Amino acid sequence: MSQPASILVAGASSGIGAALARALAARGEALVLSARRLDRLEALAQQLQRDHGVAVQALPCDLAQAGAAQQLRQELRRRDLTLKGLVNSAGFGLRGSVDTIDPAALETFLRVTLQAPVELTTAFLPEVSRHPDGLILQVASLAGLVPGLAGSAVYSASKAFVIRFSQSLAAEQGADGVRVMVLCPGYVRSEFHAALGVQDQMNQLPGWCWMEADDLARRALRALDGQSVVVVPGLWNQSIALLARLLPEAQSRTLGRRFSRRYRQPAPEPPGPVGKDHP
Repeated sequence: MSQPASILVAGASSGIGAALARALAARGEALVLSARRLDRLEALAQQLQRDHGVAVQALPCDLAQAGAAQQLRQELRRRDLTLKGLVNSAGFGLRGSVDTIDPAALETFLRVTLQAPVELTTAFLPEVSRHPDGLILQVASLAGLVPGLAGSAVYSASKAFVIRFSQSLAAEQGADGVRVMVLCPGYVRSEFHAALGVQDQMNQLPGWCWMEADDLARRALRALDGQSVVVVPGLWNQSIALLARLLPEAQSRTLGRRFSRRYRQPAPEPPGPVGKDHP
């Protein structure tokens, strides 16, 4: 008996990626979970199979390695798995001004956050497009919609790239093609800020600024049922995105500087990569 077409969730070992996997499994979708940490993937796969009775495969992969997307494609073929969807939630953060970032960490960051979304999409789009309910969901960030902040230049720029890439892809697919959406979350409770070294500062934000990862995932899947390409979940995040569009640039920069000084101080020494659903 042939296996059902699956949705590949890249970066599924923690945070938003794991939450999206849980939400998709609750909808009865067969899944392929991919990330670096096989132990986490297998634990999540067992949980989803037990709780929802869906087929789930764990497939370790490091998207920082050259040719990772094609290796994933070959392994899926070897396992006789076909895809109807791609969720790219893989990524991590870098902290500090551009001149303090370790070059090796920067290279890895660019491979995972810029090259990987493009390579995964081009590798699997032909297969996904054969399904009437094919979908591609990219996870970007509210940071890609607001003026860049000091200490997160490459992060903000990479998310802006993913947003524009997704918009163009959606335009190419048109109304009858693959459903394309890019999710732009704001503050989500996960491992991200602790790994980035700014958890104490971020804890100063009011609780209503934050969203739980599972709540975010449910909102994302509801949005997938609609037509919007760029989705900013939550009224607080939507207000920030709107304010960023309406404010004069000088005022936006002033607010950004104040925020950076309080919550995103540059690292005291060149940091390495820190995890955020990094495969």
